[in-house]
Amino acid sequence: MARIATFLLGFVSLALCANSLSHEERKEGFELLYDGKTLTRWHSIKLQPDAGAWRGRKGVITWATGGSWLATDDTYYDFILRLEYRTGPQSNSGIFLRSAPTGNPAFSGMELQILSDAGKPADLHSTGSLYGAVAPSRNMAKPDGEWNQVEVTVLKREVTAVWNGEKILDVNLDNHKYQNVQERPLADRALFGHIGLQAYSTGAPVEFRNIRIKVLKAGPHFSQDR
Repeated sequence: MARIATFLLGFVSLALCANSLSHEERKEGFELLYDGKTLTRWHSIKLQPDAGAWRGRKGVITWATGGSWLATDDTYYDFILRLEYRTGPQSNSGIFLRSAPTGNPAFSGMELQILSDAGKPADLHSTGSLYGAVAPSRNMAKPDGEWNQVEVTVLKREVTAVWNGEKILDVNLDNHKYQNVQERPLADRALFGHIGLQAYSTGAPVEFRNIRIKVLKAGPHFSQDR
């Protein structure tokens, strides 16, 4: 409870100054993954031939319509990721964790679902789900146009997620059986990979800001030049 309270206090200060670190976050070792202006430290990967471009401007990251994802240049084993996002009508997006640069990033690594589904029941495909595998304890999505706060911790074989101040996921990857036998069980997913943001081909593009990370264990493709 104390950790979640500290997390929320951090977001209160960030609301006054987007795309910056709080004093407490600096002390804890967090760094910005988005400076509010450029997509330095990121690259786009097309999933469809007509995928639109990603852009960072006016303090947010978003995309032009089309199927793609925005991947970090670096790879990670373990980390704490914090970000804010807001949806529009029929938005469909996600946060990729430990994903490979080829194939479907939702299944080489993992995907935390983001939808325009405030007020709807939680299930295997609702906001906050570990896509297709684990339903959140509650759907904590806010209505379209409101900023949502997310903290994701990926540590060895544990994945936890706090959505708008409430812990909604606490998953041991080795103890979970995947629901869809055609896809890889969670226990067989990659041990390291890229962090990413998903652009879906329909619905209003999602906006992201205040993307910060505390690296607990860097992957093999990680630049020490900061």
